Amino acid sequence: MSPAGVREGKMALPKLDVVIANNFGHLPMFIGAEKGFFKQQGVDASFKVVDTGTDMVNALHRGEAQVGDMSTTTYLKAVHAGEPFKVIGLIMNDATRDNCDDPLAIVTKKGRGIEPGKVTDFKGKKIGLARGQTSDEFFKMVLRRAKMKYEDLTIENIWSQFGLAPALKEGKVDAIVTWEPYVTQALTEVPDSYLVIRGGQHMSYVMVAVAHGPTVDSKPAVIKSIAAGLAQSSHFTRSNRDEAVEIFAKWVPGTDVAIGKKAVKHISFDPRLSPNVLRAFENAEDEILMNTLKGAPRLDVPSLFRPQFMAEVQKEHPEYFADLPPLK
Repeated sequence: MSPAGVREGKMALPKLDVVIANNFGHLPMFIGAEKGFFKQQGVDASFKVVDTGTDMVNALHRGEAQVGDMSTTTYLKAVHAGEPFKVIGLIMNDATRDNCDDPLAIVTKKGRGIEPGKVTDFKGKKIGLARGQTSDEFFKMVLRRAKMKYEDLTIENIWSQFGLAPALKEGKVDAIVTWEPYVTQALTEVPDSYLVIRGGQHMSYVMVAVAHGPTVDSKPAVIKSIAAGLAQSSHFTRSNRDEAVEIFAKWVPGTDVAIGKKAVKHISFDPRLSPNVLRAFENAEDEILMNTLKGAPRLDVPSLFRPQFMAEVQKEHPEYFADLPPLK
């Protein structure tokens, strides 16, 4: 046996490059990396941390990674653009619901003329958010339910989520739209700030674990190892939320751990694929075709899923799922 094929007397584990984003929606992936869960499950995964869903899509497109995680809307838009990505599991997710958007919220502060729950107060206001990201899609849904037009207000494109709380604090915008932990950050750091809306069952804010299609086909055992590592990591995250936030802070400098421990309470980490998840994807596709890619052909959403990997993991490791509510 050649030295290259030996590691401490054992065959070297297959290697895989994974790209993850620096927000709490991807928290279990950081846990798996830090705790070595992916290696325990049989794959030597290297992790690259990026800022946005666009960065993740680009990394997968360029072949810098074979596995990544991203929001539902980012994923569907990438597939519309021709990317051969397949869903192998869920990260931030509630498999019992098709409209879980609790991590998303709109925050304002006293004196900006916006009352709690009163979406019509946004007319003529300046709203800070990251255009094209999930917070933007969420805000469009909030406005449409209130029979308001996106064009009836001014959007201040603030790409970095870290810039939202300062913009609200300094009066550069009247309200911000974001996700956790930046919602809790704004509520903590901006004097006299408060929620206009948290969630509201407008959409399902899901983070998906995706793999490059050719990798799924050529290395199914490796993809199953990733699914198993995700399931183990998700179970740990649910059971040890405070420690999970502390681990995240090691990977993402500047994380406020105290804020993170409050924010993570609003996030579900359920790796299971379910009929509810499928409906959530179908609903997200509806929104994309209505708001972003008008006239585009509809994707065959069920064909994008590869549920067999997580199903096999659940059968072999029921302990990773025992604390989750049953699926109806």
